[in-house]
Amino acid sequence: MKKTLKNDLSQMTLEELANRAQDLRKELFLLRMKKVATPEKNTALERNLRKGLACALTFLKQKELHGE
Repeated sequence: MKKTLKNDLSQMTLEELANRAQDLRKELFLLRMKKVATPEKNTALERNLRKGLACALTFLKQKELHGE
């Protein structure tokens, strides 16, 4: 992942991280539904969304464990 994304995620609060993860899940779901109807030209978009979601969830879990 890009360092700017990780820097942005590390500065977010627990609530912001949870909202970000929820938004990424919605985007991923909509992309999958759209892909069924018409093939997506940008094939890397789904992969980038999954990686972004994983990164957001990782930072969320770390902050929960450290009590921040």
